[in-house]
Amino acid sequence: MKQTVLVTGASSGIGYETCLLLLKAGHNVVGLSRSINSTHELNSYANFTAWSCDLSKIDEVADLLLSIQASVGEINALVYAAGVCHHEQFGSTKLSSVIEQINVNLISAFILCEQAIMHMPKESSILLLSSTLAEKPISTSAIYSASKAGLEQITKASALAGAEKKIRVNAVSLGCVNTSMLVKPSADDLEKKHRLEQLEQIHPFGLGQANEVASVLINLLNQPWTTGSVIKIDGGLTLN
Repeated sequence: MKQTVLVTGASSGIGYETCLLLLKAGHNVVGLSRSINSTHELNSYANFTAWSCDLSKIDEVADLLLSIQASVGEINALVYAAGVCHHEQFGSTKLSSVIEQINVNLISAFILCEQAIMHMPKESSILLLSSTLAEKPISTSAIYSASKAGLEQITKASALAGAEKKIRVNAVSLGCVNTSMLVKPSADDLEKKHRLEQLEQIHPFGLGQANEVASVLINLLNQPWTTGSVIKIDGGLTLN
């Protein structure tokens, strides 16, 4: 059945690949990102709508879903693929990075879940992207891990809140996926290669690929008897 799906973090990475697969399957897609506009390549699909919004600015998220629905019509599914990660050593954590991670990874996700449960039709679906760092943090991931752990609790509370309307709410806990988020933009090519090789070695199945994850996400959107679950997709990372 043809759906209209709102995907955050749509300009690149997992969000982009999710949009692409949905569009190729004939669904209508609203792709949301702080940088996306009418020149983005996804606009080559007639069933794509670009929507610019900075999820780190909470005031931009107020009534966001209602604004989108007023423009494109009813939304049947939400994929919250936006995320921000700043790895910082204890004692060197910047307040700006704390606020950005909490706002994007947690608060805006919660606000959109609330709006979705209130305004999406019965039997809709919500899917949130978490991380294995929510369960097994490292020394530099305190705020990111905290925001993703909170997101998993939002998933469960939202599933309970959405049950009356049969709105399914689930999360996926991801290992390391080969996207631009994985290595610092400032790193040179040799540093990036070394970093990726190190991360690949701790995953029995190697690093994930964004299109592979997107395929799983789309499948999960349509599971009729799955809600409140945090599903691990980590290439075996947490087996170690």
